Amino acid sequence: MNHGSDLPSVLTELLYGNETAEPLEQTLDRLLAPRFVLRVNGQIYDRSGFTAHVREIRLTSIGGGKIQVLEQISADNRIAGRYLFRTISAEGKSLSIEAHLFAKVNDGKLERLIEVARQVGNDEENFLADT
Repeated sequence: MNHGSDLPSVLTELLYGNETAEPLEQTLDRLLAPRFVLRVNGQIYDRSGFTAHVREIRLTSIGGGKIQVLEQISADNRIAGRYLFRTISAEGKSLSIEAHLFAKVNDGKLERLIEVARQVGNDEENFLADT
């Protein structure tokens, strides 16, 4: 991964990147292994499915977003953590998601990502950020 073990930076670049600065396909080529696989809440995405997923996120979060690390550990080529994703929709609505992520990096690129996620309310977001 170009960002070393900085999974939040990689995900920020993927999810909230600027298509005029770098087309999504180039960003994916740079950050993801050719055989990349994502599993979100049991649903499996290959690289082409992930591309569509990321494009949808980019279109619906035109207001931008950020990722807060709540907890993270790494060993060798593996990263695990709990993160708070905050996104602003094109309509100006705030969306917060708590995600538990498990990643495998191979040859500097993200090879596998397993995610268990849920939407959280503003009252719960403050509790999560303090834990």
